[in-house]
Amino acid sequence: MDDTHSFMKSFFAPLFAALLLPLIWGGCEKPAAPAPEKTVLFQVVEANVHAVEKKDTDAVMATIHPKAPSFASTRDIVSEMFKTLDLKCTLSDLQLVTASPEEARVSFTQKTEKTGGEGDFQNNIVKGVHILRPDDGKWKIFNTVQTSVTGLDGKPLGAPEAPAAETAPASPAPAASPAAETAPTPAPAAPATSEATPKPATPAPPAEKPAQ
Repeated sequence: MDDTHSFMKSFFAPLFAALLLPLIWGGCEKPAAPAPEKTVLFQVVEANVHAVEKKDTDAVMATIHPKAPSFASTRDIVSEMFKTLDLKCTLSDLQLVTASPEEARVSFTQKTEKTGGEGDFQNNIVKGVHILRPDDGKWKIFNTVQTSVTGLDGKPLGAPEAPAAETAPASPAPAASPAAETAPTPAPAAPATSEATPKPATPAPPAEKPAQ
């Protein structure tokens, strides 16, 4: 009897240990974080825009990742902007591009219009991609890549001014037509360049007769 009891202990003890070890190791490992739902990411982008409209600096910063490249300067820039501008932002075309536990990308179209304030601002439409990363369990905007910036008329902002036509030297040139206004950047609009009417070409003096 003692031999049988001893045998059972020696046989089943390693077996129980082998069965329990995977359970113990599995319990120590943290489960992999799932990829974020697109609704969660869209809510972050929308919260950022609503905070801008409400001129709430703290709410804006709450949507930006603390390790974002421009995090340190963003608060000062946003605070100064809110002192002189009232803006209306309209989001559209939100699309989930990629999503993983570490990073997600959301494409967007955003129209921003000045509704008040004394500051200079060029109304614009920006298309781009927000890059979001988790911060202590909350997804925040880490960076933004702008793929296009246009005015409300759809024309690109920041386009170089077309060169003026050269004045013909033979006859007096007519008055120049008004030059196209320089396309402003999304920040303050650039003033229109002043234009001067070109002077007509001066006729050359007659050639002297050769000495006899």
